[in-house]
Amino acid sequence: MEFLQQILAYLCAPLVLFSGLVGLRGGVNETQYKEYKNVILLIGDGMGENHLELAKDKTPGDLVMEDQARMPIRGQSQTNSWPGFIVTDSAAGGTALACGIRNISGQIGVFALDPKMWIATPASVAELAIENGRLAGVVTTDSTSGATPAAFSAHTASRNGEAEISNGQLTSGLTLIWGAGSASVTEAKAKENDFAYFIKTETEMDALPAGSRSFGQFSGGDLGNLTNENDTPTLAEMTGKAIAILDNENGFFLMVEGAHIDKHAHSNKTDETVAHVRAFDDAIAEALAFAEADGETLVLVTADHETGGVKLQSGAYVFTSGGHTMANVPVFVNVTDAGFVGGGVWKNRQIGVQLGRVMGFGPDVFPTPILPRLGA
Repeated sequence: MEFLQQILAYLCAPLVLFSGLVGLRGGVNETQYKEYKNVILLIGDGMGENHLELAKDKTPGDLVMEDQARMPIRGQSQTNSWPGFIVTDSAAGGTALACGIRNISGQIGVFALDPKMWIATPASVAELAIENGRLAGVVTTDSTSGATPAAFSAHTASRNGEAEISNGQLTSGLTLIWGAGSASVTEAKAKENDFAYFIKTETEMDALPAGSRSFGQFSGGDLGNLTNENDTPTLAEMTGKAIAILDNENGFFLMVEGAHIDKHAHSNKTDETVAHVRAFDDAIAEALAFAEADGETLVLVTADHETGGVKLQSGAYVFTSGGHTMANVPVFVNVTDAGFVGGGVWKNRQIGVQLGRVMGFGPDVFPTPILPRLGA
């Protein structure tokens, strides 16, 4: 499928270039929105609407993300990858949210027609935040070089290029990037790139001072199995600590990914999938607690795609697929003045663009055009 997308991209090159030049660049609402000092984006990898129903059906208690008093806006995202009718993966889905563009599955932070970045490289909201004096961080339960964290911290033609992704992350300017270990990330390389701390345990994480730069390489087994055998923090604990480190007078951007909803849904493991939906919801609670006390923070929760084709059959929610689907995914927002309207259905790239608008990045800078704008 990725090969067919690439062929289609080159056949449609004039249209792709034209759209990058003058159009297809808007957000959810280009005229009515408030700018926010801080933005926290939480991505439940593979989490569709029915994953939430499955979690509530199998375990007691409501979900924080569905508390309308705390998350008054609920809508949906259309997640298909370029050109808009092909099932996405996490690379293209993450890029849409990070860079405000649609590209080909497998591509990380590059244009569909220009995967080698010979013409242009699309900036992510994390990169623009750093350029404009904010701090930025990425937190995941996947490896740090996984597709979703990579979309906010690197640029490459292939999500499989672990070394290229990790090197991009090491030079990204992020204040923190935490997740499971990646092969090319070492303490020496982290220190060479001005990460003052290289952490592997919850104890080391808890000791980090505010504003400090750190690269976290935790136990992947613990993160996947929700255990603490190696002094490994939970996603909620990582989220709370990351916010404490990033919080500053100029503001920050933070992306938090619950990666194992997707991983267990691929294997149709109900109990494990549900456990990770609940763990992701705990991380959302941490973000909302800060936002409610702070008053200057946008919290947006969504997914990059749906995995497993969860459907209601004979009175029970069951998996019907082992892969990704075209099902829309939920969107929750904690404020009503950021341009999002309840019941809206938006393209994933529009959500990415709107996050940029809320952070003050107008159409002159975000999303990055594949060619210079007419008249520029």
